[in-house]
Amino acid sequence: MVRFRFSPLFLLFSFLVNAQVQSPDSFLGYTLGTHFTRHHEVVDYYQHLEDNSAGIKLHPYGKTNEGRLLQLAFISSPENIENLEAIRKKHLQNSGIEKGETNDEKVIVWLSYNVHGNESSSTEASMKTAHALLTKYKEWLKDTVVILDPCINPDGRDRYVNFYNQTKSMPYDNNGLTREHRESWHNGRSNHYMFDLNRDWAWLTQVESQQRLKQYNKWLPHVHVDFHEQGINSPYYFAPAAEPLHEVITDFQKDFQNTLGKNHAAYFDKEGWFYFTKQRFDLLYPSYGDTYPTYLGAIGMTYEQAGGGGAGLGINNSENIEVTLIDRIAHHYTTGISTVETASKNKTILNKNYQDYFNDQNFKYKNFVLEGKPDKINAIAEFLNHHEIKSYALEKNTTVKGYDYQKQKVGSTSFSKNALVIPTDQPKGKMAQVLLEPQTKLSDSITYDITAWSLPYAYGLKANATKESVASTPFLSEAKTYTTLSKETYGYAHPYTSFEDGQFLAALLKEGLGVRYNSVPIANSGKLWERGSIFILKGDNLKTESYLKKLGEISTQFGKKLHPITTGYSSSGPDLGAAEIRLIKAPKIAVLRTDNASTLSYGEIWHYFEKQLKYPLMQVDEGRLEMSLAEIDQLLLPNGYYSKWNDSELNDKLMEWVRKGGKIIALAGALNHFADTDAFKLKKKDASETDTTLIPYGELERNGISQITTGSIFPVTLDKTNPLSFGINQYYTLKLNEDAFSLLKNGDNAAYLSANAAPISGFMGYKALDSQKKSLLFGSEDMGRGSIVYLVDNVLFRGFWYSGKMIFANALFF
Repeated sequence: MVRFRFSPLFLLFSFLVNAQVQSPDSFLGYTLGTHFTRHHEVVDYYQHLEDNSAGIKLHPYGKTNEGRLLQLAFISSPENIENLEAIRKKHLQNSGIEKGETNDEKVIVWLSYNVHGNESSSTEASMKTAHALLTKYKEWLKDTVVILDPCINPDGRDRYVNFYNQTKSMPYDNNGLTREHRESWHNGRSNHYMFDLNRDWAWLTQVESQQRLKQYNKWLPHVHVDFHEQGINSPYYFAPAAEPLHEVITDFQKDFQNTLGKNHAAYFDKEGWFYFTKQRFDLLYPSYGDTYPTYLGAIGMTYEQAGGGGAGLGINNSENIEVTLIDRIAHHYTTGISTVETASKNKTILNKNYQDYFNDQNFKYKNFVLEGKPDKINAIAEFLNHHEIKSYALEKNTTVKGYDYQKQKVGSTSFSKNALVIPTDQPKGKMAQVLLEPQTKLSDSITYDITAWSLPYAYGLKANATKESVASTPFLSEAKTYTTLSKETYGYAHPYTSFEDGQFLAALLKEGLGVRYNSVPIANSGKLWERGSIFILKGDNLKTESYLKKLGEISTQFGKKLHPITTGYSSSGPDLGAAEIRLIKAPKIAVLRTDNASTLSYGEIWHYFEKQLKYPLMQVDEGRLEMSLAEIDQLLLPNGYYSKWNDSELNDKLMEWVRKGGKIIALAGALNHFADTDAFKLKKKDASETDTTLIPYGELERNGISQITTGSIFPVTLDKTNPLSFGINQYYTLKLNEDAFSLLKNGDNAAYLSANAAPISGFMGYKALDSQKKSLLFGSEDMGRGSIVYLVDNVLFRGFWYSGKMIFANALFF
């Protein structure tokens, strides 16, 4: 061990510097909790701490979509701060990520604040906690490194703070009916794209999550706390967590939550504060700020304070108790300090059990083997790589015995050489198991979030989870190949088999290139072209200046090898001038902004267009819809809560627009706007009701789950001749609610659940399941020259269902 000796001059300097550290109250000029602090002021306070204390080091790690700073604050002893990199590497030896002997030299505690922007007390509490650690609790820091993320979601926080400062009464009004307690539609909870960042830890769709996880992977702390707020009528929640708990969670992780909870309780008991544990907040869904760290060996927890966006500086709850920002800060400060205290006093046992977590090789499966189109395999391998989960390639053609995802039973599956292999014998093997396992074991069906997310189903891959060893070699993404283009060639074509092909198509259309697709299989220029293949022909681009130059640039950008089309004469099927080879008009697309729409669904669409598909999207407010119709070809209705279609002047205009060639794409809850009305064929299936007359009051909630799903995966029957199914060999849908619709009569039922429908992963109550049998999943209804596309399930849910992105692209372009 390297030892450091500090001179008296250095110690004097440290004393003088720390003596200048101001409290948040002194620095900001007001008592914490009497005002909300804007993000730039929080940044300034942390900069003050670093400038005036040798016990803190700031580390900027990125910026938000709106340009706000994301940064970590490392707090420890001056000696530890000077040697953070050495401490980090030494700590990672305990997980096997860094080579070297295991040790128990330090304990690492990570405190994350304000992932939901309008749960605003925690960032305020972070400043109080940082100051206290530097001035009052330095003894704990000799062997402890505390990492604070003062604000995970600055865009959402400032959106809320600005709203509140602009609307609050002076002095504030604690009556919950007043304006200051009611945020607007795009409230402060979510980030710029309206995503819930506390559901994005695993899926990494958002820039905040992507940048944060890079830092988290560098440290993998022993303890991680995610600070939240809940409804104003709930007392404080801290761990231990509720059931269900995922089976990879160890007994020690459960027990240490109890140790922490008892320490918190002692502080709360002394003050007479109310709290609860072991209820509501489970540890299952892997994309939370408590579960994700837990699956990487941490004691991962959420702490929930009464408050949220409706609380403001103070509000009276149902018991006529005023919930003030001052009190909310005090509670979060107390559990934060108590967490650091408990961790610092349990350094040795935390390190031992952390080491045991990573040394444990008792996995349910040894390997996951996946096979599919190259783009899909590259996409999932890249996704896993962001989590530092290593992938390999199958060494040779192999028959693997294990759980076959398609057959939904143990059996043998044949895989080709270079199929993707993900072993669990690696430091993050447990995380690999959680993300890839075919079925998640449930100890309780009442959960806080979805119960199914298996990535092989999300990507539509052939897969097997095996307990056997599999010979593999390093995985290399398929090399990009390019085509030399010639103006003498009749045209070029590319198969359509992945979301990346949808992105390629979007780029072609955005650049004004003429593109066609085949509605029936054909053979041309020595190749069989399945439905939906993309044709860029000279004849469609005679008026497009330098079309080959544009085509070459776009194909190079996307790594697409184009196949030369030498003739319009097909050796099998229609020729390229036939009606079955259809020109794709570049659509002008709008999404409807209405208070009826879910902000989450609206944000998923917005993000899909701007960050994934990269295709123009017009955002139209409901009040300007009528005047916008002349400028658009398609209208997207996000998931939400819509009233029934009725005879109104606007709806008459909308119907006329559709009949003239417009297309409406309705997503999930938006289907209720059209269902069971005289104007449309869509009919909702009635779920069987339960007679609750004699059910004991205490059993009503549990009995009610027979009529719902908590997120479940179903295999889907596809009409592969339908354009909505182009490029998809096998589709699995993620059911998020119990809504079910009858198959369309005289309509296009592109995808549906069979008469024997049953979930292959996740929970659905038996009464809800009855209505799912023989029900519509995706379909369309023609009206004049236009159509309405019905997408029963939210295919863009949280941005991680890869195959759903393909379905949505198909709805847009075909």
